[in-house]
Amino acid sequence: MVRENIIKEIKDFDIKDPIVLEGLPGIGFVGKFVVDQIIKQAEAIKFAELKSDYFPPQVTMKENGLIEHMKNEFYYLKDFGEDKHDLILLTGNTQGSDFEGQTEICKVLIDYFEDLGAKKIFTLGGLGTGELLKDNRVFVAANNQESLDEVIQLNSTSIRKDEGGAIIGASGLLLYYAEERDIPATCLMGETPGFFVDASAAKAVLLVLFELLKFTIPLDEIEEQIDLINQRIEASQKIPPHVMEQQVQNQDDLQYIG
Repeated sequence: MVRENIIKEIKDFDIKDPIVLEGLPGIGFVGKFVVDQIIKQAEAIKFAELKSDYFPPQVTMKENGLIEHMKNEFYYLKDFGEDKHDLILLTGNTQGSDFEGQTEICKVLIDYFEDLGAKKIFTLGGLGTGELLKDNRVFVAANNQESLDEVIQLNSTSIRKDEGGAIIGASGLLLYYAEERDIPATCLMGETPGFFVDASAAKAVLLVLFELLKFTIPLDEIEEQIDLINQRIEASQKIPPHVMEQQVQNQDDLQYIG
């Protein structure tokens, strides 16, 4: 059986030389948090959707009791920020479920971005540390020296070059496939514990994008999430270890609903 990837355009759009921001689910949901916030706060317009036989064999349940299928979604912003960039924002509720799926989907994505005339790609994600952090640094990797220098030279003490390790999934593969098409591509990774949706890491990545692409969005919602997470962390540190272990075990028991 041949598995398919289908991109369906659902709205007319007019963009020129767009910059792509990819924020699919990953470590700490950092990239997705960033892109979803830009979409929400800047009122980006959805214009296309990707459905794939390589996505996980499941649906998700929404708060209203209805289901949502696995998908990637494309939004755009026209003349955005001080430099009037056209942006394509890629978000979604999943990535490919296996090695073959990851590669095939990313090939389809890079074909589509090239067809749309993308002049630059930023992939956004998290760099997991496995431990709580006081500050969130942003690590950068790129498929060419000029793009790397563009980020390293920013006036931010939080930026570090990624040295060693692997960038898993779309955030890494899109760099490679973009290099094959001579499209400059950079990955920005917010340092994160990795075991919760990390608004602090997302904020750190957003601040770098603000400087790179000359735009801003309100950060009120992110700040609220940061405060909420900090409150939960503080509360959890007051719980005796044996009680915390029992709570984690009980949560694990409820993770899968068939």
